[in-house]
Amino acid sequence: MSQGVDSGALGWVAFITIGSMYHLIPKLFNRKIYSVDLINKHFWISTIGVVLYITSMWISGIMQGLMWRAVNDDGTLAYSFVQTVQAMHPYYIIRFLGVDSLPCLPKTAWPPTL
Repeated sequence: MSQGVDSGALGWVAFITIGSMYHLIPKLFNRKIYSVDLINKHFWISTIGVVLYITSMWISGIMQGLMWRAVNDDGTLAYSFVQTVQAMHPYYIIRFLGVDSLPCLPKTAWPPTL
């Protein structure tokens, strides 16, 4: 999956879906929002995570492309596949911290007490 598709899925589809749920679920069940403050925190934590994810993947993708295009004088590749994966390792850690670790956060506010 390309980075543009990932960015669109995270930046548009996920946020629209979550925003729709925050709007529709209270109306369907005739209840008030448990905490607008928690919704705001969720939004900003998610936004920061998506920005970390997108920027780290864009940077690592450009770096990987440049490394794969680099050739020696005899025409062989300057970097092996393993070297490109090793160079991208820090960016995968940033990606994990940005989005992949969000489900690991403690769910202290859910489910709300009714």
